[in-house]
Amino acid sequence: MPLVPVMGQQTMRALELRAYDGVSLVHVNNRPVPTPGPGEVLVRVHSTPVSAADLLFLHGRYGAPRPLPVIPGLECSGMVVQAGSGLLARALVGRRVACSAAGRPDGTWAEYVCVSARTCIPLRSFIGFEQGASLLSSGIAAWALMDLARARGSMAIAHTAGDSALGKMLAQLGLRRKVPMLHVIERAEQGEALAGLGATQILNSSTTLYPQQLAAAFENLGISVVVEANAGPHTDLLLRALPPGGTMLVCGSQPEADCTIDPSEIIFGRKKMEGFILSDWLARTSYARAVQAGLVVQRILSSEVRTESTAKLPLDSYHKALDLMFRGRVNDGQVMFSLLRAT
Repeated sequence: MPLVPVMGQQTMRALELRAYDGVSLVHVNNRPVPTPGPGEVLVRVHSTPVSAADLLFLHGRYGAPRPLPVIPGLECSGMVVQAGSGLLARALVGRRVACSAAGRPDGTWAEYVCVSARTCIPLRSFIGFEQGASLLSSGIAAWALMDLARARGSMAIAHTAGDSALGKMLAQLGLRRKVPMLHVIERAEQGEALAGLGATQILNSSTTLYPQQLAAAFENLGISVVVEANAGPHTDLLLRALPPGGTMLVCGSQPEADCTIDPSEIIFGRKKMEGFILSDWLARTSYARAVQAGLVVQRILSSEVRTESTAKLPLDSYHKALDLMFRGRVNDGQVMFSLLRAT
C-alpha cells in the first residue's frame, strides 16, 4: 500500500533501537510516516513516557524481541490524523486519544505511530496530553487489575506499586469500591503520599519487622490476591504470605533485581502466579468496557490523583531521559518525551 502523506509530510523523526543493550545503541533517525491498515489509526504523537517497562524493552526483556532496528515506546497521547478501514477507526479521526503500541512492529518514541483503533481511549477535555500519555499503563491497568482480583473472590488486595501512578490509582479505586487494600512500600515518603489519598494499611518492606507484619496483615484483612508490580527480592515473602489457593498477579519487575520463589508454595499451597499484560486484557474485553474504564479513571486523574512529570524532554534528549531512568534518579513523577504538538 503506497504511503499517504500526512499534511504533506512523508517522513518523521523517531528514536531507533539498533541492539538490545539499553542506552548506547538508541539513535534519532528519519523514518517514513506509517500508513494505517484495516482497523488501524495513525496518531500524531504529543507526549510519550519513558517507563520501567521501556527499560526492560531496551534490554530485550519485554515480551518477544522485535526485529531490529525498532522504534521503542509502549504508549502515548496524541491526535488521530488518519484511519484505515473500519467504523471505529474512522470515528476516531480528529480525536485526542491515549493509545498503546504494545505488540506493534514499532512503538511510540516517534512523531507518528500506527496503532489498533481498539487500543485508543478518547481523552476528556479536562485531561491534558501529558496526563493522558500514561493513562493506559496506570489508570486502565489499575481498573483491569481490580476487576481480575475481585473476580477471584478476594476480600482484600495487596499491591507493591507504592506511590507510583498505578499505585495511587489502585488506592483510589479501592476506596471507591470499598475494597480493603494493603499498600507495600519501600520508602517512608511513599507512605506519606498514599496516606494523603486516604490509604490506611501501609507496610514498609525495608523494615526488619516486615515479614511478620506482612503475614499478620494478610491474615487480618483476608487478602488472597497480590498485585506484584515490582517482582524482585521480596516476591517470595508475598507468595508465602498468601493463603492456600491465593493468586499473585505479576505486572512488572525490577530491571536489575533477582527474583526467586519457593516452588513448594505453588505445588503444595496450590498458589498461582499469573502474568498480567494490559494488551491482553484490552483484546479480551469489549471496547465499550475499556472506554468506560477510561472515563472513570480520567475523572479520578482530574480531581484526586495528579501525576507530574519530573522531566519533559524532546526526542533529541533521549540520552538524558534514559540516564534519569537507568540511574534511578526519578523518585516520583515520570520522564516524558514531549513533541510539543499543538492540539
